[in-house]
Amino acid sequence: MNDDVRRPRALVLSGHDLGAWRAEYARGAAPAALPYEVDALGRAGLDITVRSNIDSAIVDRLRRKIEHRTEYSVALPLRGMVAAGSADVVVALLEREGALPAILKQRRVPPYARRPLVIWSCWLADDLQCATPQRREELSRIYRGADLITHLSRHEASVFADAGFREDQLFPITYGVSHRYYVPGDDSERDIDLLAVGQDRGRDYATLFDAIAGTTLRLQLVCRPENLAGLRVPDNVTVVGTVPREEYRALLRRSKVVAIPTRVLTYPTGSSVALEASSSGCCVVATDTPAMADYVQHERTGLLVAPGDSAGWGEALVRLRDDEALRARLGSAARTSVEMTFNAEHMWSELADEMRRRELV
Repeated sequence: MNDDVRRPRALVLSGHDLGAWRAEYARGAAPAALPYEVDALGRAGLDITVRSNIDSAIVDRLRRKIEHRTEYSVALPLRGMVAAGSADVVVALLEREGALPAILKQRRVPPYARRPLVIWSCWLADDLQCATPQRREELSRIYRGADLITHLSRHEASVFADAGFREDQLFPITYGVSHRYYVPGDDSERDIDLLAVGQDRGRDYATLFDAIAGTTLRLQLVCRPENLAGLRVPDNVTVVGTVPREEYRALLRRSKVVAIPTRVLTYPTGSSVALEASSSGCCVVATDTPAMADYVQHERTGLLVAPGDSAGWGEALVRLRDDEALRARLGSAARTSVEMTFNAEHMWSELADEMRRRELV
């Protein structure tokens, strides 16, 4: 790039605790300098400024009280107004951070009214799909002020369209993870036969438990107690609870097979674990949902099992346990798919190119 050409300036609104994040990164416990590796926008040709919530106990309590009622971020967009005035584009990391700027744009309130707004979205399509008609209209009214809304699975586009969003507002971004942080270890150290990780509402541990109960398969499970509410945990399951990111990464490097059983939701529930496990060279088995099919190719980069099919899960897991060559082939191909496509560097570069194509920067 010509040094005489001014780089576009992007204001990134992040609801993360950046102080804590940067401290983790300094000691090697965070996968990138910024959450979701959004710092890659800088390597894609933009100058980025990041704003997060003020680190103050009193302010934080007041903020949480207000935002509990609004259901979206208020303090952060207000804090970012000065920086927005000198930015060429505003990038909101997640829906909550993009709601108020979208509202202010529609009401022609500067500086957001004069700046393109890009919302990097994860759950908005699912929120629209699950909402009452009244709530769906409210969400549509809030977010229609955005210039560009990314979503993480192609099949979500129809949900947005049904809710009244324009096609030119939407972009199915290729989700990616930090492939330089999640890396394979020595295969000789893979002493965990089967690992499952996941804490969101999309996990379907009931089906996985049905699949392995009474078998010789042994599962280590990383999740919250709420994920197991009402379930009987089989004797061959060791519940680890929740773990720090460093320990999670170590578990992936030790695992031969990682299972991601999920329900069918609009957003790609389980995709982060699937890609981080793939990046770590694990053999991945996941539920065959429309969203997950964007990230795992059956028999090429992992195995997919029909939703709720406990017998199918059992067959897939036994097959992988008994076939070391298949595990190695799928794990290697999965790692390659992340190196080539499903990495955060690619994701943010893709978004930067799309913003240029649409003349947002």
